[in-house]
Amino acid sequence: MAYVLVTIKKILDPKAFDEYAEKVRPTLRTYGGAWVAIEPAPVLRAGAWPYVRTVLVEFPSLEKAQQWYASPEYREIIPLRERAIDANIVMVRSLREKD
Repeated sequence: MAYVLVTIKKILDPKAFDEYAEKVRPTLRTYGGAWVAIEPAPVLRAGAWPYVRTVLVEFPSLEKAQQWYASPEYREIIPLRERAIDANIVMVRSLREKD
């Protein structure tokens, strides 16, 4: 298992964001990805969390997550994402992953 963590600093264009959210879903499914959490207000216990939304996506492996990000279908919508949001995107391997 692996996770893609998206921390959104700012929604730049709400209409483009809605369009991106609609278009990204089928690209995730193709590579076994599924949204695990979408949270506008996580429970903060320490430090600062300057993000307006946090998204966690689960993949069967880090390799699948990387394939998804590099795929032609996802690469096609990256300009839409960049117009829609200011975000950080990181990939992390689960401690349980056997790869």
